[in-house]
Amino acid sequence: MAPAAFARDVPAPPPPMPAPVTPGPRDAAPVVRIPAARRSAQRVPLLCPSPPGNERPRRTLSAVASEGGAGPEAVGELEAAAFAGRFVAEFLSWDEDDPARRAEVLRSMLRDPSGATLGWSGAGRQRVETVLPGRTLRTPDGGVIVEVTARVRTFRRTGPRPDVTPADSDAQPSGASCCPPDSSPGWLPAEATWTRVAPPVVRLPGGELRIDLALTARGLQR
Repeated sequence: MAPAAFARDVPAPPPPMPAPVTPGPRDAAPVVRIPAARRSAQRVPLLCPSPPGNERPRRTLSAVASEGGAGPEAVGELEAAAFAGRFVAEFLSWDEDDPARRAEVLRSMLRDPSGATLGWSGAGRQRVETVLPGRTLRTPDGGVIVEVTARVRTFRRTGPRPDVTPADSDAQPSGASCCPPDSSPGWLPAEATWTRVAPPVVRLPGGELRIDLALTARGLQR
């Protein structure tokens, strides 16, 4: 093979490496830039200040919190089911031997306390034994209508009505119950029936849950 052809097949030697430069006492240290990690395009303007000279208003976390709008928080389905079940247990329980007890308990659960006497004529005795929350319907204002099925036990009087004033309970209205005991002198348990009630649960501006009897549901569909 010709020497010229052989020379073409041999790679050229690499260029010489430049000598390292040692910075002097007045030379600035070399700056090594590390690429920043990729961030979400929505989180950057929320958490980082605007660069100098940027005239656009800076978005802050407080501004994002206010974008949700003022007013009470929407009621969750689980807490609505629990509150509605408790209300139905009290709403369908009564005792003519202590007629004021039911209204006292319901007042603390109703948005309009004047409705505490609705649903009972003032006669008879019954208690709720079981509550089963079921379907729910979300209202436009953030409330929840809960369909509750309750098993109610009625009682039959076996003697004259006593002329004894019921003793005051030490429990606060917010934690008290008007369900009568399952056995009492002068009463015998009778038949049990299943009843469905759909109370609307709303949240007040202060955060408390209440039953708003003014709301009605035209249908219970999820």
